[in-house]
Amino acid sequence: MDGERQIGQAIELREVDELAAFLKAVANPARLRILALLCEGDQQVSELESRLDLGQAYVSQQLARLRSAGLVTGDRHGREVRYRLLDPRTQPLVEFIGQWQNTQSNNGASRR
Repeated sequence: MDGERQIGQAIELREVDELAAFLKAVANPARLRILALLCEGDQQVSELESRLDLGQAYVSQQLARLRSAGLVTGDRHGREVRYRLLDPRTQPLVEFIGQWQNTQSNNGASRR
C-alpha cells in the first residue's frame, strides 16, 4: 500500500503546513467572502466592494493578504486591476467550506 493513506494515518508535515497557511489566510470572514466571489470569476476591486458592501481600503487590504498568501493575483489593465484565484486548489476548498457551512446552518448546528 505504498503511497496510499490509511484512515487515521498522519498527514505529511509539509501538507499540514500548507493547509494551516491556507486556513490562516481564510480565517477572516471578508477574505473568505472575497475568495468565494473570485471562484465565480475575475473581479475588480470596485466590483468586490459593491458586492461585499465594504470600503475600498479594507477590500484592498484583504486582497493584499490573500496575494501574500499566494491565493490570488491581480492583472493590471490600464487603471484597473482584475483579481483572480492563483492556486487552483483554492476553489474546491472554498466550495467545501461553503457546503460545510450550509450543512451546519441547515442542521441548526451553527455555533457562536
